[in-house]
Amino acid sequence: MELPFDGETLARIGREAAAAAWADGLSVRKPDGTVVPIPLVAEPEPLSREELAALAREARAILSGAVKLARALLERGDARDRASLTGPFEGLEAETMARLFVEAPVPALVARVDFLRPAEPGAAPRALELNATIPAMPAYADLAAHAWLRAAARARGLPPRRAEELVAACGSNMEQFRAALQAFHEARGGTRARPDVAVVARPGDAQVGELRRLVAHFRQMGHRAELLVPADCRPEEWDLLYRHVWAHNTPPDSPFARALRAPGRYVLANPVNGLLEAKALFARLSECADDAGLAALAGLDAEERGAAGRLPWTRRLDAALRPRLLAERERFVLKRSWDYGGKSVHLGAELAPADWARAVDEAVADGRGGGFVVQERVFAPWRPATRVAPEGVSRLDLVRDVSTYTGLGTAWPTGSVVRAAASPVVNILGGGGLAPVVPADVLAGLV
Repeated sequence: MELPFDGETLARIGREAAAAAWADGLSVRKPDGTVVPIPLVAEPEPLSREELAALAREARAILSGAVKLARALLERGDARDRASLTGPFEGLEAETMARLFVEAPVPALVARVDFLRPAEPGAAPRALELNATIPAMPAYADLAAHAWLRAAARARGLPPRRAEELVAACGSNMEQFRAALQAFHEARGGTRARPDVAVVARPGDAQVGELRRLVAHFRQMGHRAELLVPADCRPEEWDLLYRHVWAHNTPPDSPFARALRAPGRYVLANPVNGLLEAKALFARLSECADDAGLAALAGLDAEERGAAGRLPWTRRLDAALRPRLLAERERFVLKRSWDYGGKSVHLGAELAPADWARAVDEAVADGRGGGFVVQERVFAPWRPATRVAPEGVSRLDLVRDVSTYTGLGTAWPTGSVVRAAASPVVNILGGGGLAPVVPADVLAGLV
């Protein structure tokens, strides 16, 4: 949809929206304690309601299929399966994850699937990976979209009431997340209309801006809510616990560790479930498209098998794949099975043949963190963008992904967030930013 703004007006909208979003928490905290605003892309991402719904269905099928497959592989898979799913973890993380399929009523109440849209016209987005431990950015997504809509409405000369109507029609990822927590509370026998919520993060959490905004939303909706660190969260004092901290960052003797060790007793979202993010599990889910026996072992239904078939071809890396990877270098990506933040990713098309061969050989020999997987590369298009950062406005070409929320409770989020990047490996701080997700019908109401 063509926007009714020239470049100068769009840049002004972007600056106004970014300033408002930064003031409300669109930022990250660096290890040295400094807070860095997340850049905003001034061009929104207009997605139709039909496409948003399709992404939500696909994300949920991927999550439910992955959970079924993980359970089956831990019980009846081979030694390599068990090593890749449990080997990367130790200490409190390993101890508590062993209870995931034994005690936890819902292994992943909230999750996020990251998609890339291929450059081919009309091609559907392809899922690259699953995030189930800390599926971040619901508040960031709201801050970006709502601030942009208000600034764009002002530029169109619309009254504040109309701007707020557009914001309401856009929807809220934070509210969908809150509703999922509320439904989980009720499913676990809770009767309070507005249960108390503890959001638990590590000291100095990088996403403290988002977490504070999330807590503020809970309070606006009538909950008693606090942002706590593991040492200060006594789980018995809260109706709901939202875990935004890795178990390996939770002191084993902290009060919050009691909840991690007893996911059946406490209303904990999410339980410790890092194995669901293992890219080796994603690779095995991709295999289910070609291996009917593996799909049957997991008990995948037709929708889950269909979603597995639409994943980019992904396999656990071994020496037998080396000749194909060297011969078809441009087609493939290497990723460490247990890693996050775009680290340990090698793109064949971006490397010289000798460098790619070296990366393949090193990855084949490296079994740490469950080893590596190889994935068919999805080539996303580069699109013109107006990037608004504290240092100023720039115009450049960026790649965009779309990440969609889902979950396995009685209610689950379905919204999406879009990141833009100056690199094929999407990273919002590496020269990219966050793009406002505005449903196409809402954008039509604006223009």
